[in-house]
Amino acid sequence: MLATGNKSFTEQELSIRIFSDGFSFSTPHSQKEVRAKRGESLREALDEAFKTNALLRPDYDEVSIYADYPSTRIPLDEFRSEEAQALYRLTFGAESLAGMNMHYEMLPALEVIEVFVIDAEIERTILEHYPHASIHSYFGQLMNRMLSKDKRRRGTEHRLYAHSNGRQLFLFSYKEGRLEFANSFEADNLDNQLYFLLYVWKQLGYDQQTDTCILLGKDKDLEASLRRYINNVEVCA
Repeated sequence: MLATGNKSFTEQELSIRIFSDGFSFSTPHSQKEVRAKRGESLREALDEAFKTNALLRPDYDEVSIYADYPSTRIPLDEFRSEEAQALYRLTFGAESLAGMNMHYEMLPALEVIEVFVIDAEIERTILEHYPHASIHSYFGQLMNRMLSKDKRRRGTEHRLYAHSNGRQLFLFSYKEGRLEFANSFEADNLDNQLYFLLYVWKQLGYDQQTDTCILLGKDKDLEASLRRYINNVEVCA
């Protein structure tokens, strides 16, 4: 990017991804993952990271926060902001909002509103350091990013995208350039991940010989198990 005014030649960007037991911090050239230690709260782990992690400088031009928490989505023309909390609670249980702040963002390319939560203490701490930070659903942005890649694919085969963070499995697919399916499943072991993935595959009517499963991230065990049932398995790291 060319310099404009006082800006440098390259924008300085920081991404902070939050999951249930830790964080990842990344810039265009570096990445660091931090997990909460045994007996340490997520807030304590974050405070320590701000003291010791060299990536967490105060001078970034752009900071994006990605919440890796369960999310749900509502068609654009059916969304009512006053109903979002009740819908989220109905979807994920009565305790799903305890200690959380609710957010939602429009994803026009997918024609949905993504409804998600983020730990309230963690959000407050990060915004104290980066008041200009923007907050997003990790899964919403993942679907948004993969849509543009999916549209460039040739052929008529269906594709099921799968992302596992070790605790839950997130599955989604597109049809004719639009979101066809998206859902997350509690799956903290290989057997459960395989079960839910193959169950969704069957429900969508996909063909084991001609259609494709795309794993987002390197999970050798899940990849090896899937290849026993699905002919075309790809890995997109």
